[in-house]
Amino acid sequence: MSIEQLLISDVEGERVVTGAQLPLRIGTGSDSDLRLPGPGGGPLLVLDLLDGAPFLQPVRRDGSVKLNGEPLTASRRLQDGDVFEYFGSRIDVGVSGSRAVLNVRLEDSAYVTRPPEMPGDAAAAAEEAIAPTAFKRASEARAAAPPTERHTLRWVVSGGLAVLVLAAWLLFTSKSIEFDVNPDEPDSLSISGGWFKLPLGNRVLLRQGEYTLQVEKAGYYDLSMDFVVDEAPNRTIEVELRRRPGEVTVDVTDGAEATVNINGVHVGAAPLGPVELEPGTYSVEVLSERYLPFSDAFRLEGLGQQSRITVQLVPRWSRVTLNSEPSGATVFVDDKAAGETPAVLELLEGKHTLSIVREGFKAWDGSVVAEPNTERTLPTVRLEAADARLRVTTIPRGANVTVDGRYRGQSPLTLDLSPDIDYTIGLSRAGYGSATRQVRLRSAASEELSVDLSARTGRVTVNVSPADAGVYVDGRARGTGNTTLDLSSAPKRIEVRKAGYETWTRTVTPRPGYPQTLAARLRSLEEVAAASVQREQESTLGHVLRRIEAGSFDLGASRREQGRRANEVIVPVSISRPFLIGVHEITNKQFAAFDPAHDSGSDVHASMAGDNNPVANVTWSQAVQYCNWLSAREGLEPVYKEEFGEWVAIRPFPNGYRLPTEAEWTWALRYEGNAGALRYPWGEDWPPRRDAGNFADQSADGIAPTLIPGYDDGFASTAPVGSFGTNAAGLADGGGNVAEWVNDYYSVPTPGRTQRVTDPLGPERGNTRVIRGSGWRHGGMTELRLSYRDHGDEARSDVGFRIARNLDE
Repeated sequence: MSIEQLLISDVEGERVVTGAQLPLRIGTGSDSDLRLPGPGGGPLLVLDLLDGAPFLQPVRRDGSVKLNGEPLTASRRLQDGDVFEYFGSRIDVGVSGSRAVLNVRLEDSAYVTRPPEMPGDAAAAAEEAIAPTAFKRASEARAAAPPTERHTLRWVVSGGLAVLVLAAWLLFTSKSIEFDVNPDEPDSLSISGGWFKLPLGNRVLLRQGEYTLQVEKAGYYDLSMDFVVDEAPNRTIEVELRRRPGEVTVDVTDGAEATVNINGVHVGAAPLGPVELEPGTYSVEVLSERYLPFSDAFRLEGLGQQSRITVQLVPRWSRVTLNSEPSGATVFVDDKAAGETPAVLELLEGKHTLSIVREGFKAWDGSVVAEPNTERTLPTVRLEAADARLRVTTIPRGANVTVDGRYRGQSPLTLDLSPDIDYTIGLSRAGYGSATRQVRLRSAASEELSVDLSARTGRVTVNVSPADAGVYVDGRARGTGNTTLDLSSAPKRIEVRKAGYETWTRTVTPRPGYPQTLAARLRSLEEVAAASVQREQESTLGHVLRRIEAGSFDLGASRREQGRRANEVIVPVSISRPFLIGVHEITNKQFAAFDPAHDSGSDVHASMAGDNNPVANVTWSQAVQYCNWLSAREGLEPVYKEEFGEWVAIRPFPNGYRLPTEAEWTWALRYEGNAGALRYPWGEDWPPRRDAGNFADQSADGIAPTLIPGYDDGFASTAPVGSFGTNAAGLADGGGNVAEWVNDYYSVPTPGRTQRVTDPLGPERGNTRVIRGSGWRHGGMTELRLSYRDHGDEARSDVGFRIARNLDE
């Protein structure tokens, strides 16, 4: 009942009072809105609305005010037919719909003057009826006179008393609520809902009802939470604000090319940032080929703040200065030309061979050990004039020339050698023979050495598919279709090409006397695109997750389906993005890495504790905490957070591990990722075929409530995961073994929905969570159907879970 209008009928006539004009004071004093004759002064009752319904609050509790013949000493709601009495004055109450009527009757009041009684004839002859007049005190009569100072004081005192009475009533009937906000001193704290709020120090007085608290503080996520004020007189509500992420920037001095790893994960090249990270302690590593690795730890406070890490990398090289007399000589470092003297060389740490060569002078050979971040000047090398010269040429040109095993360059080349010394000249080129020559020159001699390096060939046969693909060697076309080639024994790059196909490439070194055959099957571009999609990913603990493509389908089951329950309402659904879901349910061994003391139910049946059996006897909260733990191990952002002692999912989902949504579970396990809806895990017919899954079979007699007649899967309780194969999507145990927690709160959808829902996450609030699939204790047709929906909030020996993840983009 909600009252919108109050009609008062008394000796002064009728008047209407709206809800906005309440509360209404009923009493004997001049400060009363509805006056009654009687002793004393001030209000007797206060009439107000509570939740839209009228109620009376007694001010005078001495028993002089009676309700339906009984003293009124406590507040109560106003009801149709109530009668209030005060020294003969009477108020009849009528309530109808949104309207209440107060009919004031003073005929029997002891404080109303009545007219004298007249003889019957005289009374009948009277032309004018005399109406009863309310009794007025002398002070009230004087009130009709011009205002006086005493009259004003009386009004002030009466009004003050009324305010004090109302304030006392509110104070003594309201509830004291304290908000313990962490961190303290929020920028703003506001409460919406209700009609009365009175801050008192660090507490707020509130009436019973539902409220919404909004808290804001710079650097923290805004919080909005609902709470209920009940009958408890005092209450403290703890409010935990979650820090916003911070940003980190990594700079490297000297403009060095470097890569940055945070917590062991590659995040980009330096300079890096800003990168958004959740508050916490992180390790940073900066790697560069020419610098020593840098590593450090830093703490990010979050709160939207930016942190800058400036890294001064230490060079891995030594700066070596090398001079020669005469200058202009070529310097070789590890057989590679590195400049001319005078030269400043940046040599990476370690030992290096040096050679200084100038025509007309003897070559100088030496070595140097480079130490990181040092500078060193080697003694000046004084080259000696050569006494003999040897001109080396080869067929073909470009052969490598060594003198006593030290590289000197490529032919044609002039060597300056000391006289009367035996030298070994080495000549080689890839694909050709190698040769050595012994030489000894006289003083001031000038001689020429010419060597023909004969080609060494090997036979290579290339068989191709498609048959009209072209064969290329080092970029030159050599034939179409199956081709046999005689090639020099240097490494060759073989390619097979055809438009619309991926080019096939191999590097092969022909070997004289050892024919080789290559089979080149080209893949069409469509095959390449399909194969490029990674179908599975594996976690650090060995969880294998399968990629499931997007699709559209219906949750629920038809009313005609045998065994259907009322909560299996059909809801059209679309999943817009591919996702990853565990091939198997989480095992005891995997869960033990998170909680070594957990027991899945060895007191029910010993095999339930097996390492490779699915974990069971876990709550929804334990399952999501495992997901967060696994995310932290792999440097992923956790999906779940704790709010007021309850774990909830962050929306939209971050990239960490989580439970699948009910829609994802259904699409992957019932529809098999687009293979079509199944009634049972094994197909459409009842009973299950042999080895269809781990259900309540004959071996579970005594520990399962219902058995499938004649069915025996060989496992009394849980079985090792994957014991019964996989469905068309490559997932195991969608039916049987253990039922599975999913992410959604439980609710029953409204029937008749025709508009398709995209990526549903379920209700934002609820009391229990959805459980999907059947387990080893299920043996009925209803429970073994893949559309069966269960729910709960406690651990069970036949309920476990599998993990899921958003697909990395």
